[in-house]
Amino acid sequence: MLSLSSIRCKLHPATAIVLWLFFVVWLEFVQPAMLIVAALGLIPWLRGVTLNQFLRYLRRTRWLLLTLLVIYAYTLPGENISAALGSFSPSVQGLQYGILRLMRMILLLAALSVLMIHTSRNDLLLGLFRILSPLRLLGVDAERIAVRLWLTLHYAEAALADTRTINMKQRLEALQLNAAMATEAPSHIELQDQAMGWTDYLSLLLALAVGAVTLW
Repeated sequence: MLSLSSIRCKLHPATAIVLWLFFVVWLEFVQPAMLIVAALGLIPWLRGVTLNQFLRYLRRTRWLLLTLLVIYAYTLPGENISAALGSFSPSVQGLQYGILRLMRMILLLAALSVLMIHTSRNDLLLGLFRILSPLRLLGVDAERIAVRLWLTLHYAEAALADTRTINMKQRLEALQLNAAMATEAPSHIELQDQAMGWTDYLSLLLALAVGAVTLW
């Protein structure tokens, strides 16, 4: 059960989450040249703790990123990079697409690190609850979904931040522990509600304007 009390802030957590989701979708459709612009826009945010968080994300996902690159390079048809390798050679088009996919994934992780560092877990839960609140009109339990999503983000964050070298058995034990912790979660979570201000609406309008201009 969520209990809310009202205060004001400069940027509502729901706005921050929506902006991140908008950025994720925007990355999928924007022209490759705009990825450089996005990277330049994120660089000022990647300092101190946020940079360390981003580097941890990269370290934890490095094998996934490398696997994606190899899959795209060897599965997409196109001109072989090396004629001497024949069918064992990756394609030029596949390698290019794989690099673009990696760039999008890295930018997504960079934006996620900014969101996670600058938004507390309680604020994330508040933002998720506010975004899902309209679903209550359809009979959906927005509170339960928000808490479940919060727990999922919490465990994903913990997994990405864990730099230990552990075997598969230990990972399965950790997952079982997380599942047990989820069942023992408190039944009552009290949050401080934050009313949306003009900065929230301005940020959303600017995001829509940027999306319209860059995707037109």
